[in-house]
Amino acid sequence: MEKNRDPGLGETSQETGQTDRQLIEQIHRELARLDLPCDCKMELDRAIVAIEAWHRLKRRKDLARSVAEDYRQIVSGISFLEDLGTVDQPGLTAQELRDHAESLKFLADLADRCARSLNELSGISDGD
Repeated sequence: MEKNRDPGLGETSQETGQTDRQLIEQIHRELARLDLPCDCKMELDRAIVAIEAWHRLKRRKDLARSVAEDYRQIVSGISFLEDLGTVDQPGLTAQELRDHAESLKFLADLADRCARSLNELSGISDGD
C-alpha cells in the first residue's frame, strides 16, 4: 500500500536537507579560497542562492504531495475500520480483530510519517 519514495540517493528527507546544506556550505568555503574576480564571485553567489531557493521550493512541493498522499491513505484506511465501533458485540472473528490491529499499526506509522513531513514542511516555510 505504501509507495516507494526516494528523497535522494537513499537518504531520509531530513538527512537530505542536512546534506544539501552541508554541500552548499562546502561550496561557499571552496569558493572563498579561490581568488576570483569580484563580478565572478557575485555571479556564483547569485547562482547558489537561486539553487537553494529552487531546492526549497522543490522540497516543499514534494513534502506537500507526500502529506496529501498520506492523508488520502489514512482516510481510506480508517473507512475500513468501521467495525471497531461494534467490537464489544459478538460478530468479529479473531482473524478480523488481528487484521484490524495490523491496520491500526499501519495507519499509525503512516500518520507518524505524515507528521514528520508536516514538521519538515513547517521548517522550510519558517526559513523563508
